[in-house]
Amino acid sequence: MMKKCKKNRILFYSSVKSKRMFSVQGFYRTDIQILKENGYSILLSNHFWDFFFFWEYDIAFIYFYRYGLLPAIISKVFRKKVFFTGGIDDLCLQYAGKKRYTIQKYFFKLCNLFSNASIIVSNDDLKNIELLYKRRIPNNLKICFHAIDFEAYKYNFIEKKRKIITTVAWMLKKENVYRKGVDKTIFILEALKKIDDEWKLRIIGPKGGGSVLIERIIKEKGLEKSVIITGGIPEIEKIKFLKESLVYLQLSDYEGFGIAAIEGLASGNIVFHSGKGGLKDGISHFGIEVEDISNFLDIANLINLKIHFDSNQKYEDFIKEGIMHVKKNFSFNVRKKVLGDIMRG
Repeated sequence: MMKKCKKNRILFYSSVKSKRMFSVQGFYRTDIQILKENGYSILLSNHFWDFFFFWEYDIAFIYFYRYGLLPAIISKVFRKKVFFTGGIDDLCLQYAGKKRYTIQKYFFKLCNLFSNASIIVSNDDLKNIELLYKRRIPNNLKICFHAIDFEAYKYNFIEKKRKIITTVAWMLKKENVYRKGVDKTIFILEALKKIDDEWKLRIIGPKGGGSVLIERIIKEKGLEKSVIITGGIPEIEKIKFLKESLVYLQLSDYEGFGIAAIEGLASGNIVFHSGKGGLKDGISHFGIEVEDISNFLDIANLINLKIHFDSNQKYEDFIKEGIMHVKKNFSFNVRKKVLGDIMRG
């Protein structure tokens, strides 16, 4: 049994609208469980005011380097340890643009100034940070990839694959739909159905302004019978759908990490992706990187080409290599060990 830490109370913060998100969003839920298994007790917070109650916590564990600044400052005033983590999309100048990049640059530097350790979740984020500091790289940067519940997602070759493309995205805002390339999946499906009409698309994620946009595109293309938008669904149902689909698409403009794509890989999908940001770590060469994410016809032809293998054994070997890549690098126990070492260090 894990020995309890002497000062083990963590105030776990993110600027979410509702604390319900800590149980809904996978990366929050996973880290909370990891911290618990490492011997910490967890208090949840989505408001900086909670950090003034210094007698109730020993450590601040903060998600994201912007709204987390004030909680970090308050924690340090009361001599608490502070740990930051989460993807930092806006430190990619090419993706964010000059204004957003400049804002994030200063917020990251300030957050890191008050941080005992900044737990970076992808090598691409780390490279962007190194460019930010040039030669004087802070020594409190620690790399630790996000994790998934590998055993739950692991594909066992019993579930039958169908000609279904899956993508996962939060569709509450139009901006996220564009960033995740959800709109592109509709155009790719349209091109792919001209090659093979059996293909269908399943889009998983909470609905909002972004899903309204996607529904409009689907209607314009006459693809209502070929596209299913599930909305937000329980994780067990998401896993079932991922194990059923043959292809996972993640044509993002940028990904801080790309958890859903890794879940797709573990679930036995052939993952086609943009290679942006954390996707380089998460999928690496175990999926198919798309050179031009706006050439929908070429992507459709690429999917049609790559799903055909010389033998069933070669197909299984390819899928198994991707599954083992996830197990080795992104399983629960891997992040649990690394995160535990960082927190105790």
